[in-house]
Amino acid sequence: MRSILRVTVLALFAGVLLAGCASAPPSVTALGEGGARSITLHHPASGETVAVTYRTERGYDPDALQEIALLFRDRRSGVTAPIDPALVDMLADLRDGCGVPADRPIHVTSGYRSEATNVALAGRNPHVADNSYHLRGQAADIYIPGVEPRRIADEAAALRRGGYALYPHSGHVHVDTGPFRTWKPRDGGRPVTVEARAVKPGKPPVRLASRAAPAPKPVAALPAKRAGRLVLAQAPDPAARGGRN
Repeated sequence: MRSILRVTVLALFAGVLLAGCASAPPSVTALGEGGARSITLHHPASGETVAVTYRTERGYDPDALQEIALLFRDRRSGVTAPIDPALVDMLADLRDGCGVPADRPIHVTSGYRSEATNVALAGRNPHVADNSYHLRGQAADIYIPGVEPRRIADEAAALRRGGYALYPHSGHVHVDTGPFRTWKPRDGGRPVTVEARAVKPGKPPVRLASRAAPAPKPVAALPAKRAGRLVLAQAPDPAARGGRN
């Protein structure tokens, strides 16, 4: 029975990958092939750390992905939604590109957000998008102690795997598995989306007219489950009212 459930969960996560990579077909790495991979994630506000081998030679490990989802949970409501495995791969690739060992934690300041949390944040923070990819479990705000945020942003630009933006005022970098794009945050106003194709590591992007990012695509959910504080639920489908992250 357990093996059947494991195969079912793996099939659901395969669907997540197809939904998450909107800008290009998923790479071999994004499909979960190419051997075992480990990651260490830390939530600085709570002090929680997750260190897991989230992918084996057989594919993504559902138990490890659940541990990651718990760390990524909405901190206001306690609700936990599935996290796009392609996002976890992206974080591991960013870490490797910055020359950081796998056992050094990537600090996640914001992961999954419920719709209520996103509305509350958007009401007081102009950098929060109404249709944020955080709503879909497809985005993370991160930093790595000892690594310049600009270096992380440059690595994200080189990967061309999804959206990214550097927020100098807080020192974090937003990354997501939506279309490849970037934007420049503005103090006191909505961020301006810029053309991602013009971005090269170490060079400033070319600013274009402000426009909204495409609405995020759905991410398949695991079956609803409660285990302690872990609550897996289908993330809401936000209306596309403009926004970037």
